[in-house]
Amino acid sequence: MPIKIEKTFQVKEPADQVWKFLSDPRKVAGCVPGAQITEAVDDRTFKGSIKVQVGPSVTDYKGQVHIERLDDQNHEIELVGKGQDVRGKGSASMKMTGKVRALPDGSSEVIGASEVNVVGVLAQFGARVINEVSNKIFEQFTASFQEQVQQESLAATITPGAGQSAAEAAAAEAVPPQAQPQPAQAQPIKPVRPINAIPLILSALWAAIVRFFGRWFGKAR
Repeated sequence: MPIKIEKTFQVKEPADQVWKFLSDPRKVAGCVPGAQITEAVDDRTFKGSIKVQVGPSVTDYKGQVHIERLDDQNHEIELVGKGQDVRGKGSASMKMTGKVRALPDGSSEVIGASEVNVVGVLAQFGARVINEVSNKIFEQFTASFQEQVQQESLAATITPGAGQSAAEAAAAEAVPPQAQPQPAQAQPIKPVRPINAIPLILSALWAAIVRFFGRWFGKAR
C-alpha cells in the first residue's frame, strides 16, 4: 500500500544550522517517535529500527536507510529506507526528500516529501489510519526537531571562547572564575515514545459507522 506524505514546517534557527542537523540521519532519527539508529555502516548508510504501537502490541521494524543524494549547496537530501517486521508479519519501504529554505526573517522552512509502502499487519488498517498515524508522528517529530536544533544553537552560543575576539578572550581571562557568569545548562531531551495508534483506529472506525448510518437513514427518508 503506497502512501504519499508531504509536510512543511518552520524553525526559528538559520538555514545553515538547520541543514547541518537535517543532513545527519542519526540526529533526525532521534526526533522520530520510536526510531533509533543502531549502527553506521558507512558515512551514508545506517542500520536502525522503528516501533509503532497499536493497542497492546508493538510493530517493530528493523532495516537500514541510505543517503542517495546530499546537496550541501542547495540544502537538499534524498533518502531511501527499507525495513522488515521482526516477527515476519510485514515490511515497509520509504523514499524521502528534504529541503531547507532560508526565510526573509532569518528563520528556516523545512520541506519534506516521502512515499511509504507498507505491507502486512499495518497495511490492513487502511490508508486513512496510516495517514492519521503519520500525522501524529509528524507532530511529535516537528516539536522534537525544533527543540533539538534550538538546543544545539544555544550550546554553540554559550561555548566558552565561541565567537570571541582576542581582546574579549583576554578580558574574560582577567576576571576571576567565580565572578564570571555561568552558562545556562541546556535541558535534556525527553525520550520520544512510540505512537499509540489505537485511538486513531477507533476514531476512524467511529467515523465509518456514522457515515454508514447517515447514508442508510438518508435512503430511508
